[in-house]
Amino acid sequence: MKSKTARAKGQSFERYIAKELTANGFGKAHREVMSGGGFRKGDIYCPNFPFMIEAKNQAVVKINEWVDQSKRETQIGFHDPDKWVLMFKDTRTPNNNPTIYALTDFYQFLQLCKKNSEPLIKEPDRELKYKLEDLKRRSNNIIKKLTALKTEDRSLKWEIEDYKQRIQTIIKELK
Repeated sequence: MKSKTARAKGQSFERYIAKELTANGFGKAHREVMSGGGFRKGDIYCPNFPFMIEAKNQAVVKINEWVDQSKRETQIGFHDPDKWVLMFKDTRTPNNNPTIYALTDFYQFLQLCKKNSEPLIKEPDRELKYKLEDLKRRSNNIIKKLTALKTEDRSLKWEIEDYKQRIQTIIKELK
C-alpha cells in the first residue's frame, strides 16, 4: 500500500499532465478519481486524446511492470486496446518544470509519425491550382507597382521593400 505522501505525489503528477493536455488543446482533461478505478481506466481522462494514459512518478523505474499495467487497463476500459501511453517523470528534474517521457507501442509510434509526415494536400485540385496561379500573377503585379512607386520618405521606402520581399517569399513557397 502506498503511503499518503507517495499517493499525493502521484496525484500531483496526474494533475500536472491533465493541465498540460488541456493547455495544449486536447480539451478539458482531468485526473480520474481513484486513478482509473471506475469504468474508465487510466489515470487521466481527456476526451480528445486518443490514448489511455497511465502516469507514474516513482523513484524506481519499472518499465515492464508499468507497460503490462497499461496494456491490461486498455483491455478492461473503454479504449482501443492498442492505444495506450505510459507517461513517467524523470525524478531528477524539479516538480515545477519536470522532464516527462511518453512510452507507447512501437507500431503506434510509427502510425503517429506517419500521420504527422503525410501532406494535408497531396496534389492541388484544378480550382486550387488556378487560385494559386492567380495569386502569383497578382502578387507579381503588386511588386511591379511597388517598384515603380517613387517616394523620398525613407520609412515608406523601407516598408515598400519589406512588402516586396514578403510577397516574393510567398511566391517562392507556392512554387
